[in-house]
Amino acid sequence: MGFTLKIIPLSSLNFSGTEANLQYVDGSGWWGKTTSYTTEGATTAQVRTDGAAELTDDPLWSDDGNGGIESRTQILDQPLEIGGKTYPAGAAIEDEYEITLQDADGNRYVLAAISVTTFSDEDGTASANETTIVGFIWDGPAPPQGTVLTVVPGGVKDHQSLDPSTVQVCFAAGTMIRTPKGDRRVEDLAVDDLVLTKDHGPQPIRWIGRSPKTAEDLARNEKLRPIRIRAGALGQGIPENDLVVSPQHRILVRSKIAERLFGAKEVLIAAKQLLQVEGIDIAEDLAGVEYFHILFDRHEVVISNGAETESLFTGPQALKSVGRAAIEEIFAIFPELRARDYTPTAARMLVSGRQGRKMVMRHLQHKRGLVAVA
Repeated sequence: MGFTLKIIPLSSLNFSGTEANLQYVDGSGWWGKTTSYTTEGATTAQVRTDGAAELTDDPLWSDDGNGGIESRTQILDQPLEIGGKTYPAGAAIEDEYEITLQDADGNRYVLAAISVTTFSDEDGTASANETTIVGFIWDGPAPPQGTVLTVVPGGVKDHQSLDPSTVQVCFAAGTMIRTPKGDRRVEDLAVDDLVLTKDHGPQPIRWIGRSPKTAEDLARNEKLRPIRIRAGALGQGIPENDLVVSPQHRILVRSKIAERLFGAKEVLIAAKQLLQVEGIDIAEDLAGVEYFHILFDRHEVVISNGAETESLFTGPQALKSVGRAAIEEIFAIFPELRARDYTPTAARMLVSGRQGRKMVMRHLQHKRGLVAVA
């Protein structure tokens, strides 16, 4: 699988006062720094991965003390020229660390530092001085060029991962959402309408957004392509009818396998992690799709076409998917989301990509449905 990244070179950062040491691989050189940037010298990297189309930090690094890796799972598919240097195809590329920056109005942005590691011999061993942070990308909305940005306290994070495409967490038009008055099409719902939730009964919708995607959008960005879950694909009679959601939309799994793996009988997993399951596929036949986001006072599990799925989660990745204007609307309703120490609470354990794929394989090996009878 492959994707492209538009990387901005380090030389485009303009620090106030002391320069940051950008080569510290844990991001600690950024502490207390203020900067602005331009996009001058930005270049495109072609990346190839063996697994999911995401960029992580230290994928499959070995712990043998020799600094090697067991498998190169994120590599440059073509040579990359940036900052006056050329890095060869086959070099490893990573999301080395991420920095949360804030402008004078309190708007926050996430900068992901991109590193490249070249290898000295064929067995993949490399010493630390062969890893270089070559530039950065914005993980989510980018601030206007020239904006003065300051690192927020606690905003330096190592061992992160990013999805290089726009993340969409939403229902497709036509999805039937269960309400106290019966099932209603998601596109017919409005703010203050009541929706039945699994944990808290009828709850009013606080915000609803829509995001139409044309055939050209879907052709240009495969990560936006909707996933169709056929009737009965999750378990006996679940969903009741075909359900179409965005790749990142989480579906509730309920099974003894989940309980053994995670200590929780019910977990939420992104639809894109379920593609190995018979009856769950990318909806290639759709010429376009209109996605809908539904937000409540808290993260909820709702019933959509008879399957239990999530509402919009106010974590940073999900909020980045709705766009800057929508984020401001949501902040006006929930001003606490702006707080530096705000941490959203998920309705269920959120199972990550690698963990999720492992769980799905266990279900397939044991010929078990993803949703057992409650």
